Amino acid sequence: MKKIFLEDEPDLEIFLRQNSNSRRITLRISALDGKITITGPNYLDFAEFKKFAESKKSWLKSKRKSFEPPIFIAAGVEIPIAGTHTKILFSDVREPKKVGGILFVSKEKPVSNQVKKYLKEIGRIHLTYICKEFAERLGSKVHKITLRDTRSRWGSCSNDAKLMFSWRLIMAPEDVLAYVAAHEVAHLKHMNHSKDFWETVEYIFGSYKKERAWLKQNGPSLHRYKFES
Repeated sequence: MKKIFLEDEPDLEIFLRQNSNSRRITLRISALDGKITITGPNYLDFAEFKKFAESKKSWLKSKRKSFEPPIFIAAGVEIPIAGTHTKILFSDVREPKKVGGILFVSKEKPVSNQVKKYLKEIGRIHLTYICKEFAERLGSKVHKITLRDTRSRWGSCSNDAKLMFSWRLIMAPEDVLAYVAAHEVAHLKHMNHSKDFWETVEYIFGSYKKERAWLKQNGPSLHRYKFES
């Protein structure tokens, strides 16, 4: 994907996306991580997009100030695990090991890869257990659980009882993860967001307003953590 860099603003990295369905130029800033994307028709040349982006420079600068800077995973960095701040430190371990508020990792492997693998593994354990428990309350069965690093949703449920979750949920408080699990399990009975659906969520999870509010307010911050090799 091409990038546009504005005059005198090298930190404003803009990703250019062109497609045949676009009829005009649009500019979007992701609420998750502040990623800027400019989209427009195939027939426009690069200079047109650059000109449009330059005209929005002041607006982009003001909007970017509201986003928290990214946190790159490395030794010494703190990350939330099940909602608890955990410091990453080197140790003579072969695989990541959490002890209290410390996650020990090996010096011999890339830190971010180790941490990401660890989060996905414990995330799968937590979600598999809680989804099975919730499904049993409904007399249903989950056929498969998949973990991805999704940007637009925290979970989904297919018609064949396959559930998908963002592995970043393991960084949220345990009750928030359980709420999302209940939300997707409830879709095994109701593939909509009707009154019956929300009553089912409350039946298997309990009052969910606090967890839902936490996710809306704090969920985007979970995408601040960058797992790069």
